[in-house]
Amino acid sequence: MSPRFLLIVACVALSFMAAVVAVYLDMYGVSRVYDQAMWGAFGDYFGGILNPIFALFAFLGVLWSLDVQMKQVRQLALDKKADEILQVVKDIDARLSELLQTHIGQTSGFDIHILHMVAEAGRGAKQKGDSNSYNQFLQISTDPGSLVEAAVREIRHQVSTMCEFLRRYPQQQGGGYTPIIEYYASKTSRLIPMLNDLGGLPDATRAFFDPKKRSA
Repeated sequence: MSPRFLLIVACVALSFMAAVVAVYLDMYGVSRVYDQAMWGAFGDYFGGILNPIFALFAFLGVLWSLDVQMKQVRQLALDKKADEILQVVKDIDARLSELLQTHIGQTSGFDIHILHMVAEAGRGAKQKGDSNSYNQFLQISTDPGSLVEAAVREIRHQVSTMCEFLRRYPQQQGGGYTPIIEYYASKTSRLIPMLNDLGGLPDATRAFFDPKKRSA
């Protein structure tokens, strides 16, 4: 508990005590009493009123403490779940990075990898039709059994798997994901234009990696 909260509780308790004494003095006035029975009656009055009030406060304090403990337990469970999902997301990201290095050919003496095709798709090479290497990539990516086709199929699978695990990641109280999850979602979304050109990507996966829909 914070010192400020304890100070508030102490002030409330003193206020009740002062109110009880004030009511008694207003009823019976201020006079010196030597009768032990009168002091006993005052004690019964004082304790009879304040004890139930303080007991209620104590009960409410126990309930509040239990609620705080339950929230902590739930938060620990969420943190554990988030850590496990984050580890899977990192593994998927590493696998995607490996697949993007798949060699698909050469042009002008330079090696070309799928990663280069991601950049071409991002600038709209299919619509512009000004990239022979990208057009060739789209053709060989549909050749069953080829190395490139297998790599593209695995990329599509990994992106869909990434989507499923990102959906399971606990959102923050204000909504949305943590910065690390937004980073991986944004990084994976760069592959969506290429996968859209290739086809076969589930609509739910495509919608999830749409920055506008994800932030809505």
